[in-house]
Amino acid sequence: MTTGPAIVITGLSLRLPGATDQGEFWQLLVDGVDRTRTVSEKRRLLARAPAWDDTIGEIDDIDLFDAEFFGIEDDEARFMDPQQRIVQELAYDAVCDAGLLESAGSDARRYSVYMAMTTNAYYPLVCRYMDEHGSGDVHPRTIMNSINGALAARVSHQYNLTGPVMAVDTACSSFLTAMALAAGSIRNEECEGAVVGGVNLLSGAYSTMLCNAGGITTSHAFTRVFDEAADGTLIGEGAVVVVLEREDVAIRRNRKIYGRIEGFAINNDGSSLNIMAPNPRGQANVIRDCYAGGVDHTRIRYIETHGTGTRIGDPIELNALSQVYKKEDFGDARVGIGSVKTNIGHLLSAAGGAGLAKLLLSLRHGQMVPSLHLETVNPLLQLERTPFDVVTEPRPWAREGDQPRVGAITSLGLGGTNVHFVIEEGAPELTGTELPVPLLCFSAKSQEALHRMVESVRRYVAEEEPDPYNLAMTLARFRPAYGWRATARLDPPGTLSDLRVNDEERAVRRVLLRQTPATLAREAFLREVLAGKVRPSDAAPGRAELAVSVGDDDGGPQAFAVDPGLPEIETAAELFLRGCLVRWDRFFPDGSGTLVTLPSYPFHSTPHWLKF
Repeated sequence: MTTGPAIVITGLSLRLPGATDQGEFWQLLVDGVDRTRTVSEKRRLLARAPAWDDTIGEIDDIDLFDAEFFGIEDDEARFMDPQQRIVQELAYDAVCDAGLLESAGSDARRYSVYMAMTTNAYYPLVCRYMDEHGSGDVHPRTIMNSINGALAARVSHQYNLTGPVMAVDTACSSFLTAMALAAGSIRNEECEGAVVGGVNLLSGAYSTMLCNAGGITTSHAFTRVFDEAADGTLIGEGAVVVVLEREDVAIRRNRKIYGRIEGFAINNDGSSLNIMAPNPRGQANVIRDCYAGGVDHTRIRYIETHGTGTRIGDPIELNALSQVYKKEDFGDARVGIGSVKTNIGHLLSAAGGAGLAKLLLSLRHGQMVPSLHLETVNPLLQLERTPFDVVTEPRPWAREGDQPRVGAITSLGLGGTNVHFVIEEGAPELTGTELPVPLLCFSAKSQEALHRMVESVRRYVAEEEPDPYNLAMTLARFRPAYGWRATARLDPPGTLSDLRVNDEERAVRRVLLRQTPATLAREAFLREVLAGKVRPSDAAPGRAELAVSVGDDDGGPQAFAVDPGLPEIETAAELFLRGCLVRWDRFFPDGSGTLVTLPSYPFHSTPHWLKF
């Protein structure tokens, strides 16, 4: 399926076993780390399952959440499915990463939301709580916060997204199904972009118990994809959120492009031996459909497979791929294959998100990363008849000539829903023009978060040495403007100086201009850069060029002066620091640079869990 406007991926956030951000996840992949472990003591206590001893891909602190940041009461958060809580935090980071929350913009966004979820493992705990304590203190919105559809609705509500909004459940292929629906919605011009997420948290022991009973989990201590001894997979947990946009929108609005969707297809097996059994015909058809629109499969050098590590399932998947990927088409070239499930387990509804994150980071870094625990290749794979080669060590992923790297990913769901995507690496980042004054602007919802943000950016600048223009643009124009603010100067070769922090929370919506020659000379500039109301006033004190007041206060104790001799960008930064809403596109216009991926927002997360 390739018709319609081109679609790109512009935002990515994740929380996976052993990784709270992109950098940590990439390092885990490069180092070939398996983050599956026996269930921790803390998780057994949270789940009220003292005998739970399964090996899982566990993420830390699923009980923590910054309820205040999202305007949610503590009592409500306590009864809310932790899957909804974690995705709210990741959705915020993803839409910020994509630049959707411009500091001076609050209009409705014609973006859709598709959230992949299967089971709610917290719901049985809520039921047990009511059995033991009754429903008298249960929060009224608990029913809303227990259904899968509420997550997509919450994200839509928080960011004023007005496109199609829905929950998606096709079992193990839910994430890529959600992404296919999102891409289809964009191509049908129902929206300009979409927020796509997937989550799987093991709040209780029931999910792994059922997987054990269903013969899904392996008898080994790790997942052995493509191995002769493969007999299943370990279960993992985590969440991934991405943002999709039309390519023309993304280029115009300075987005960083992780990858370009070259093609995708989705189908179902139809009838098979039983509802849990894969149908080779269905898998082969979805791959053929993906390439039928003209996508050149011979450009692809890596495929992130579904790869659940079963002796029969793995060969069926490889056989389906080999019906399009014929060895004679590739000559001496090889196509690497792997499965992230060997690192973190099978994330069920979020599995495709973890695989996609691995593929996008591999494209970005120009490196293939190892699939683990392969000792003896399953002879049923018949790799010698295919162009495929299991990646077992880190290897360079070179571009061929001036062509971008291209990879693919497959996701297969219990029940037969199959999805295949082809992703091309994103365009190179644009280097911005030199700034006359390299100022950075910071904003957070609390004083503590503001200081933590400044320190995280300080470390980021020292380690990454980002393009100064792109960094300044990302922080100023493409981050929300909250009441707590700071500014700093960026000095080469990657240090911050002259840090200034506002001493109180303030958000100004009106600027009073004292009518002086200096004011009149710069009035047009001030009206252009200030998003709030601007009007002349005789109430402004002294000889100040500017006086800013909050609410209806015409000057008085909350007024302040701005040096009329400051350069324009420094004047804007001063107004920002004091609480004004600045139109930063005056300094960082469309098409002038590329957003950078910054450290995650420093949420103040505290425990929210049912206490029996």
